[in-house]
Formats: sequence, C-alpha cells, structure tokens
Amino acid sequence: RRENPAVALLRYAPGAKVPRHRHTGLETILVLDGVQSDERGDYATGTLILNPEGTEHSVWSDPGCTVLIQWERPVDILEE
Repeated sequence: RRENPAVALLRYAPGAKVPRHRHTGLETILVLDGVQSDERGDYATGTLILNPEGTEHSVWSDPGCTVLIQWERPVDILEE
C-alpha cells in the first residue's frame, strides 16, 4: 500500500464507475473535461472537488470525463 501523496491524470470511459470507498487522506480533483458524478451531485468541466479524510462515496461518469487527481493516501474500497 502506497503511503506517499500521488498525482494522476485519469480518463473515465462513458459509464465508468468506482466502487464505494473511504478517503484516508485529502483527495483533490479538478475536472478537466466531461462530467464526474457522486452521491452529492454532478461536477462539470472546471469544477474543483475536495474529498476530506474520512468521507465516503462512489464515483461514476455517464458521459465520460478526464480529471486531474491528487491524494494524500490511498482509499479503502468498501464494496466491489
């Protein structure tokens, strides 16, 4: 399990999903293209999303999207 901060450019195919997970550190996401969604709503291009340590959610993108993501520590997957 990687414990160092990391940054990635992620491209979600249309209909892609990430199972419910818990954040073990701050996660910061910038939506570069498309729409990313979770239980709190839909985030269009240009949206900055902050997921603090301890928060839980699942993620999906109906149309597909590209995001720049930075996380302090890996997430804990809660369901497959």
